[in-house]
Amino acid sequence: MIITFIELMLLTVVLFIVAYPLFAARTVANAGAVITESGYTDLLYRKESLYIAIKDLDFDYKTGKIDDDDYKAMKAGLESDALELLGRIDNYEKQPSPEISSGSSAASRKKRNTIFCHECGASIQKSHKFCSECGTRI
Repeated sequence: MIITFIELMLLTVVLFIVAYPLFAARTVANAGAVITESGYTDLLYRKESLYIAIKDLDFDYKTGKIDDDDYKAMKAGLESDALELLGRIDNYEKQPSPEISSGSSAASRKKRNTIFCHECGASIQKSHKFCSECGTRI
């Protein structure tokens, strides 16, 4: 009886540890509406993926895989998504950066010495040879 109770408690603890990141990820994803550097790179990645989707759609249409009506409807949807996304990117780029508006020379030096990883989009120092997030060679 006691062994069964201990096994049940152990199973509960293990399930909680395994399931916690799944539920924590949802709360973090919904936490803020402010676009961060990571959000900006996500917008850029989404822009590239939309461009690729439009190219693939054009190729499929030219090879005869998609008929005219479907092509027009799908292309209109992708183009409207791309225009909306480009508008969001433009709005983000027009916003003044707090580092620039403060006039801090240390902040501007830090910004000049920061680059972004081409694989994961993480910000890294120019002096680094590898990305600290994904390990890709810079």
